[in-house]
Amino acid sequence: MLVPIQIDLDDKTVEQLQAQLLAEIQEQRVRAVILDVRMVEVIDSYISYTLSETAAMAHLMGCRTVICGIQPPVALTLAQMGIELQGFLVARDLEHALALV
Repeated sequence: MLVPIQIDLDDKTVEQLQAQLLAEIQEQRVRAVILDVRMVEVIDSYISYTLSETAAMAHLMGCRTVICGIQPPVALTLAQMGIELQGFLVARDLEHALALV
């Protein structure tokens, strides 16, 4: 399942995304999710935690999660804050993500 995120994420939105993704994984028996975040300009500590938590939950449901398209300013911010996106395979772009799944 490809999930292009084309809006800025906030706490409420990322929680809704988590609930919807997990429901879709269960209902559609999804084996892999690609989160395309190339349009996202800010990923803070709570959003990164929630996304990592979502990937861990998906893994427990038998689904791989790939995140792709992290922009340089977002990568810089995450690195400076010491935040690691755990539970994800990380791809530089959509083509790379598709190759991973």
